[in-house]
Amino acid sequence: MTTLTSAHTTYQHANKSLPAKEALTWLKEGWQLFKKAPIKLLALSFLMLLIAGLLQALFGPVGLGVSKWISPILATFMWLAIANLAVKGKVSLSGGTLRSWANIALWSLTGPAIAWIQFQIGDMLMGAESMAALASGNIVDVPAWKVGLMMGSATPINLLLLFVPLLLILKHHSISASFKNSIAAVIGAYKPMLVVSVMMFLSVALAPYTFALSGLVLGPIVSCACFVAYERLFR
Repeated sequence: MTTLTSAHTTYQHANKSLPAKEALTWLKEGWQLFKKAPIKLLALSFLMLLIAGLLQALFGPVGLGVSKWISPILATFMWLAIANLAVKGKVSLSGGTLRSWANIALWSLTGPAIAWIQFQIGDMLMGAESMAALASGNIVDVPAWKVGLMMGSATPINLLLLFVPLLLILKHHSISASFKNSIAAVIGAYKPMLVVSVMMFLSVALAPYTFALSGLVLGPIVSCACFVAYERLFR
């Protein structure tokens, strides 16, 4: 294992020796963290989904783009809540500097970009007409597995960028450094991170079958496990 030192922190990169079962340790500790404030974390998860959903439903295609930009910002609040719960023992949305939040807003532009990739995959799976109807908020009769696969198709990208918001808001790193270090950490610990990717995929891919409850319930739990991974990989 090698280390990479910056002005802010020391990263334990090149963790290729970490076994896949390390992800189970992260999940176990993440579950213990989640149990400290399950109602508050679930309520925050519901509020995030509600805000993004209302933006999309009320403003049509334009709202869709805005919701995809806002969603990563909302997710950052979840990261802050989990981080404060881990450190201070209570759920709090405080944290970050004006500069770090500005970087979060810029980084969140990846949301519409990733959504565009999902829509291209959706076009291939369901056809452009069905995707246009979905983007407009209309109900479309398409197989649930196709919708789930489209939603889960962004998992590889989201996995590589998993630690970006944490590095931006907690370590106050630049956007470029956060991208670089997040990708390096995920690749360096690829075995357990692949297990994490399965959990991330299932939480979104099962949404069409569970009326979004998989994302609502599993999302905070998986996020707690990912925060444990962040603490282990970024010293």
